Amino acid sequence: MFLAQIANAPQLPDLPPGPSLDRVRGPIEIPPFEAWQIGVMIALAVLALGLLIWGILRFMRARSNRTQAELPDLIARAELKTAAELTLEDDERFAILSSLALRRYFETGKGIAALGRTSLEFLQGLDGHPQMNPEARSSLTEFLEHCDRVKFAQASLTAAERSALTDSATALIAQFEKVVEATPPEVQPR
Repeated sequence: MFLAQIANAPQLPDLPPGPSLDRVRGPIEIPPFEAWQIGVMIALAVLALGLLIWGILRFMRARSNRTQAELPDLIARAELKTAAELTLEDDERFAILSSLALRRYFETGKGIAALGRTSLEFLQGLDGHPQMNPEARSSLTEFLEHCDRVKFAQASLTAAERSALTDSATALIAQFEKVVEATPPEVQPR
């Protein structure tokens, strides 16, 4: 019955002519970002990355400077103690390590070129240094000469001489730290 109704249904009139499809365009592509916006985003990303790297480097530099400024005397004392404990039977090694600990203290803690120099060159480099008084100069000269005798002339050390050398180096470090503490901050050498 449904089919009979469809067959007898009145015919729809023809559609009127519509617009011509010759002038119809497709959808317009709109990019999510324009070129200048992409350029600004890249510039901001590079700037943010640069600031991050600069901040990290500045933090690391400040941290290493703070560590170096606080620790040279403690490191030197620990090196002297270790040299005395680990080289009980080897006088030459004891003299080398003790001398190196003191030289490293002057190099890193005081900014005085000491590593890679002979004892005489090192002592000559100290001439006119504001923290070097005659007593400290005499003590340092004696310490370095004693170490050099052991290193180069194969002199032997007794337990008392070892202890005296370690105590002398520790006293020199303590004396230089007292001078630094007594000096006003704007006069301290860097």
